[in-house]
Amino acid sequence: MSLNIFKLLCIITAVTGYSLVIFLFKYWKTNSLARILSGVAVMSGSWGVIGSIFSSIPKESYDLALFWWQIGYITPILGEVFYVHFVFKYLRLKKNYLLTSIYLLGFIFIFFDFYKHSQLFLGDLKWVFGQFYCLDWIARKNVIWLVYYITFLIILSYAFFLLIKAYRNSKGVQKNQLKYFILGSIIGWLGVELQFLLAFRIYNYPFSVIFMGIYPLIFTYAILKYRLMDIRVAITRVGIFLALYTAVLGLPFYLGYQTNSWVLSTSFAATFATIGPLIYRTIQKKAEDLLLAQQRHYQHILLQAAGGMIREHNLNRLLKLIVRIVKKTVKISFAIIFSYDKENKIYKPMSARGYKITSLDLNFPEDAPIITYMKNNPNPFIPEELPSDLRKCLEEKLKTSFELFIPSVVEKRVQGFLILGEKLDRSPYSQDDISVFSILSRQAALAIENCLFFEEFKKVQQQLFQAEKLASIGGIADGVAHQIKNRLNHFSLATGELRLAIQEFVKSNYNLANNRSIKEFLEYLLKITDSLISNVKRTDSVVRGILQFARTQDKELFFGYFSLEEIINPALELISIKHEVSEIPLEKDLEIDLIWGIKSQLGEVIYNLLDNAYEATQELALQLFQEEKKEYHPKIKIKAYQELTHYFIIISDNGIGIKEEDKKKIFSPFFTTKSSYKSGSGIGMYVVRRIIEENHNGKIWFESTYMKGTKFYIQLPKPLSPKPSK
Repeated sequence: MSLNIFKLLCIITAVTGYSLVIFLFKYWKTNSLARILSGVAVMSGSWGVIGSIFSSIPKESYDLALFWWQIGYITPILGEVFYVHFVFKYLRLKKNYLLTSIYLLGFIFIFFDFYKHSQLFLGDLKWVFGQFYCLDWIARKNVIWLVYYITFLIILSYAFFLLIKAYRNSKGVQKNQLKYFILGSIIGWLGVELQFLLAFRIYNYPFSVIFMGIYPLIFTYAILKYRLMDIRVAITRVGIFLALYTAVLGLPFYLGYQTNSWVLSTSFAATFATIGPLIYRTIQKKAEDLLLAQQRHYQHILLQAAGGMIREHNLNRLLKLIVRIVKKTVKISFAIIFSYDKENKIYKPMSARGYKITSLDLNFPEDAPIITYMKNNPNPFIPEELPSDLRKCLEEKLKTSFELFIPSVVEKRVQGFLILGEKLDRSPYSQDDISVFSILSRQAALAIENCLFFEEFKKVQQQLFQAEKLASIGGIADGVAHQIKNRLNHFSLATGELRLAIQEFVKSNYNLANNRSIKEFLEYLLKITDSLISNVKRTDSVVRGILQFARTQDKELFFGYFSLEEIINPALELISIKHEVSEIPLEKDLEIDLIWGIKSQLGEVIYNLLDNAYEATQELALQLFQEEKKEYHPKIKIKAYQELTHYFIIISDNGIGIKEEDKKKIFSPFFTTKSSYKSGSGIGMYVVRRIIEENHNGKIWFESTYMKGTKFYIQLPKPLSPKPSK
């Protein structure tokens, strides 16, 4: 009796098919493709079971063999139907009418399979290879079986054509998945078609039955694994495995069959089984080194770059370097790197290659869903791993698709992220690529952290330098001020005495003072005295401004809650006295009762801004024509409100505004556009900015249109401690 290898292969196919069904069962609720593929696996496993049964039936039991062939033919019919259903589902084809027709055809052929003992469908069986019965179509030439064969050949060809068409238009992961589906389809077809040849009396031994258990495995791998290995590697591994183990296992069986010495056969099998894995790993490594030489070359360059990034201390240069190296070495369509902007609390694109940054819409706020996702998923990921709504939103923002997203995260802090397009050869990012980019992202995060540290260190050094200068100013300020004030007092007294002397001379020498030349001379002297007094007051204002800031000590001890009214009302009184007016045109819109800060310093800020606003309205009024003055109504407004973490104060006016060329100088020391001695020292806005930004860790900015008005914004952080109850 000859060795029945077909039966052995059927058993292996059965085990493979049903094991796959058990494995796929856990994905039924979440993956509809897994459910359809389970049907394909059931049919493959069932064919293996039934094939092992009818291949065991002796030659004398023809009717029993025919019965099991009838049962067995259900599996290729439904297997082909499920395969087409899988292709339609994966490609998301809306052809329900066609799929329904294919299912209907399948059940029609199953009906004829059992009708009248299969006389109209299967026909006769023939004993082959001295081992089992198989279908013999030539004996009866049954038309219905031929119609079935040709019909499903056309349908399967159409499904295969759809896979090829989709492959040409796809990219990235989907393209790689389709490679596996096409490979699996070819293997599955061979598994069935090579067995069908027996029906046409082409007697090739049906080794191909094993393929019916392999192709569902390939499909399953492609569905459940996003990061697929290169298809060339997969084929090479399978090819090496089959070739090697066919020799390792087949040769001992052949020797045993030819020599009838199963002891010798078993000895050879044990020896080959021992050395087989070693040979397989050696050949596999050599083959993969040849296939993946280019990929491993750029991975090596990336790893070297990752190790060298820590030596770069300039953040902008570092980010440009990362983008340039990745784009050039991996050969991809585009690369964009984003970094965190602490001041504006956004992630913005800092460098790009192959992608033109033309819109501010590319900025991501720090609470954006994709940022939250990265905090919880710090490893590189592909689009398919993102929730569908997040992926769609990201692609709409980029206005293109992407293939790999690489976060740089340190202790749940997203330092930045890199977005990569597809490779120019349209191959997918492999698992090895993902691993290399994981190392690159961790090194990039450390390098970015290092750059930020150096930048912060420079700022601290500058602040210390500024603090030393201020400390020096503070140390000598009182002494200098005392000396200057003594001289100012002397100038003031001397000028006052000179003015009084001139006035007394005019009174006591009235007739002489009416002389034209003497009168002009005396008036000239009076103008000089006015000029001296004006400059004395102006210089005194500058000295007081410097002293007021230089004398600020132990700033943190003065923080506390206070009412805005407590600093607004005194400021209005001082402005009224200064400008000798009874009322300031101020509108209040205060949504908060208490605010946190240093009361004396914020009082200085409010006073300066309200004073500037009032003077801006007066200056505009001077420049208007008579008719325009009648329609112009000076207006100043102060608004205050709060958000979750900050207070906001807005002071606006409809005054003269700020010229475009002066906007950058507003906060510079000793810059002023005023000419009056009452203001115009140039120190006020400089002090205001330092009080807000340095002493209160807040922000101040403005908007202004010349001849229309100005609006100043103040943002102050809230304290960690709760606000006191009234």
